[in-house]
Amino acid sequence: MIVLLYFDWFGTAEELKKSEEKLTAACAELDGVEYKGRYAPDNRKYHFVWLFEVESYDKLLEVLTGPKAPPRDYKKLTHGTFEILRGPLS
Repeated sequence: MIVLLYFDWFGTAEELKKSEEKLTAACAELDGVEYKGRYAPDNRKYHFVWLFEVESYDKLLEVLTGPKAPPRDYKKLTHGTFEILRGPLS
């Protein structure tokens, strides 16, 4: 399963990098969640998208809401949208 998390970022580039490092470390500690990187979605109205390959959506939520997840600053990461792709299908 592929999960895309589109988001807008209003902090500094350094703050985004630190947040992403914490996210990467949290994913590395949990089996079933692989962080694939940050991309620029030219066809969506968001600044960035984080891409994950996961066993289940619940596993990703463990990372994003767990104690090792970077804390969310609502002034910097104001909103986002998940896109969940089931598969691969045969």
